[in-house]
Amino acid sequence: MRPVPSSEGIQARAVDLEVGGNAMTPDEVTLSEGDQATFNITTDRPVDLHLHGYDLTEEVSPGEPAELSFEANITGRFEIEEEQSHTELGTLLVEPR
Repeated sequence: MRPVPSSEGIQARAVDLEVGGNAMTPDEVTLSEGDQATFNITTDRPVDLHLHGYDLTEEVSPGEPAELSFEANITGRFEIEEEQSHTELGTLLVEPR
């Protein structure tokens, strides 16, 4: 009998991100490898949010919350930026499990 890979500790993580001006709150999000992540994003202005490393982009408009879901399967530190201006808003840190 082969051992079954353990998914112990893998979590569904919902994180509220608020973009205001050229900043994001919180400015750093930490996940563990394998977590199922959902970013619930609000903003005070139109923003094309880009998550480097995962190459994910989400358009967010004021008053219209957006959701960005992904599996945190790449470890490392990744910039979260406003795509049009290339302004760094924050960081995603995915730690090895």
